[in-house]
Amino acid sequence: MQSYRLFRRIRPYIELRRPLAAVGYLCALLAVVCSLVQPVLFSYLIDRVLIAGERSRIVPLLTLSMGLAVGYFAASLARAGIFRYLGVRHTLDLRERTLAHLRRIPLSEIERHGPGKYSALLGWDTAALGNFVNHVVVELVIQCFTIAGAVCMIFYMDYRMGVAALGCIAAIVFIPRLFQKPLARYAGQLRAHNEEIGTFLYETIQGSREIRAFGLEQWEARRNDKLYRHLISYSTRETLYRALSGQTGVFAVSAIIVFLYGFGSGQVLSGALSVGLLVAAVQYFYNLLQPLMTMNNLFGDLKQAEVSMERIELFMRIPPEPAALDGPRPEATCGEDAPYIGASGLRVSVDGVELIRGIDFAVRRGQTAAFVGRSGAGKTTLLKTICGLWPVADGRLHLEGRPHEQWTRADLTGKVGFVFQDAFLFAGTLLENIAIGNLSAEENEVYEAACQAGLRELIDGLPQGLHTRLDNQGFLLSGGQRQRVSIARAILKRPDILILDEPTSALDRETEAYVLNALRRLMEGKTTLVSTHKIETIRSADVICVMDGGRIVDSGTYEQLAKQCQLFRDVLAEARSARDPSRSTA
Repeated sequence: MQSYRLFRRIRPYIELRRPLAAVGYLCALLAVVCSLVQPVLFSYLIDRVLIAGERSRIVPLLTLSMGLAVGYFAASLARAGIFRYLGVRHTLDLRERTLAHLRRIPLSEIERHGPGKYSALLGWDTAALGNFVNHVVVELVIQCFTIAGAVCMIFYMDYRMGVAALGCIAAIVFIPRLFQKPLARYAGQLRAHNEEIGTFLYETIQGSREIRAFGLEQWEARRNDKLYRHLISYSTRETLYRALSGQTGVFAVSAIIVFLYGFGSGQVLSGALSVGLLVAAVQYFYNLLQPLMTMNNLFGDLKQAEVSMERIELFMRIPPEPAALDGPRPEATCGEDAPYIGASGLRVSVDGVELIRGIDFAVRRGQTAAFVGRSGAGKTTLLKTICGLWPVADGRLHLEGRPHEQWTRADLTGKVGFVFQDAFLFAGTLLENIAIGNLSAEENEVYEAACQAGLRELIDGLPQGLHTRLDNQGFLLSGGQRQRVSIARAILKRPDILILDEPTSALDRETEAYVLNALRRLMEGKTTLVSTHKIETIRSADVICVMDGGRIVDSGTYEQLAKQCQLFRDVLAEARSARDPSRSTA
């Protein structure tokens, strides 16, 4: 019943492929029938041939027995292949559903927990549920068929032994209940700890540079030891209770078989049972008790699947971001006098911490707006919110005169191009990495966009040009080259709105000027929002918003802010000092 309830919970997340599953269960049933008929044949062989001396029955009985063995082999092989395929397919179904929801929830939710949590969800949990549907459930069904058939055969041979068989079933089924609560508790703790370790290992690998640079190997070893100490404890206890559940059953089976031989021997001596039927009865008891033991051993897998199902269900209850919701949206309308992009009382918060604190701004179509401020002022968070990557907690945000919550993800990605401060490169060729800006672009268009972003010299110097394969996040490329790839994507996309988060922070002066000129040509007559410390970019902006502590403290043109805003003057002074250290003052 517990397995049935769990199966009902899993069904909405997987494609069952019922016809193929039905064939698999039919093969399993055929294998069970073949195994159940064998003991009867051997009982005839003992009673009619070995004892009664009917030699003419040897060949037919052995031939039929061999035929049943071949049938069992073929049916078992087909069953194994079918359910292996379904196991992989159902695991992939679960991963596709989970990954699809991962792409719908707010990005802040993912960034807060880190990749370890979600890699465990997509890996460990989906595999555990796939194993449950196509191994645990299948084995439970097969063993139930086997038990039912064995009980019927035992009752057919001797009703008193049948009654004893039913008593044995009750005893064996009760055994796992003794260990249910501790096994469930330690399975949950082990799952949670494996998730924590997944996050920790990802952090350890990503932080390899810092660990080596600061000589943190011993510090890392101490962290590992502390973390793994709990893993060893939980894993040992979970395994111990699994073993107790299984081995207690083994002991019970051994005791039952001893009892059966004693009781059966008395029946044979009294003439109520033949030797062949006693041998067959013992085999049927094995066919009865062994499935019960198998079901007991599956109890731990069942508990793991329950824990995984709870985690996936909890994850699937995370509400999607507004841009991911389906349904008709009104057309964008923006009058000539209305701001193209604007905010009023905009607030953004994560876990009760306000990152953007009630800001107002307005950018008209075709303008360039620069957001400036010290590190941590909230510039990147604001740009991510405008791009739909972070959720709006309160206030209003408009794009093209339409409230932000009415924009779908497709609307935003079609209109907006984003150049992140840290470019992420995927495994693949340089051509493929640039082409994600416009997957339908031709190779010559990709090359042109790359050249506009200042990548001509790099491409022409590579042995395979654009078709050069990039390793882990563009391992062989410099930070500036990776950022130029990101800029090339935006150039290739040609969006209506371009959002730039420190787009030239990793570029030298010459390349920076080259790239900015290309971006200016691209965005002529269009709308650009840029977070930057570069004075040249700030000076060329139509409107500048000075941010501090998640607020816009002042806004205006370069000349206006240079006169009226001390924070703006401080930011400019810091930018000049970073560009020319000789200008810094004591």
